[in-house]
Amino acid sequence: MNLPNKLTLSRILAVLVITLLYFIFKDAIWNIYLIAGLFLLASFTDFLDGKIARKYNLVTGFGKLMDPLADKLLVIALIIILIDLGSIPYIWLLLIVIARELLVLGVRLVALEQDKSNVIAADFFGKAKTMTQMVSLTILILHYGISLSVDNTFTNVIYYVGLVLFYISMVLLVISGTEIFIKNKKYFSTK
Repeated sequence: MNLPNKLTLSRILAVLVITLLYFIFKDAIWNIYLIAGLFLLASFTDFLDGKIARKYNLVTGFGKLMDPLADKLLVIALIIILIDLGSIPYIWLLLIVIARELLVLGVRLVALEQDKSNVIAADFFGKAKTMTQMVSLTILILHYGISLSVDNTFTNVIYYVGLVLFYISMVLLVISGTEIFIKNKKYFSTK
């Protein structure tokens, strides 16, 4: 297994660790900062694994499928935590994220089933969505930790910056999902 694939698997492991940390040490302030740090580190591996894979020609079918899946699991885990903390106000936002990711995964699997060489990689909007999600979620989890010890206008600004970025990521999520479906609709023809 090459290094980019190991980094992808480390992101999946990070999801497990973050989830366990949150639910075991839910009331500990230090835990929020630890989760934020692990999330940031795991998010950085997303950037790193793709860069290494392309630079050293280590792109694999496994990486093309598992890399976006690892990102989805990481993002969904933190959204669930932020909903539980009250930092993301609506659960239906999570449902939209999950529905989009399942639909895109379905498109990828159907395309792969019909053409074994066709693994649909993330496009510009998909990458922008993932980056915006990861930045917004990092800001929101850090805001929660900071707001436990400091309560002022600056912390409110941090929160709203994170929330606005999260809503931007939701728009990018819909655009990128629609684009993937339209570009690959040929795999769903009934001919």
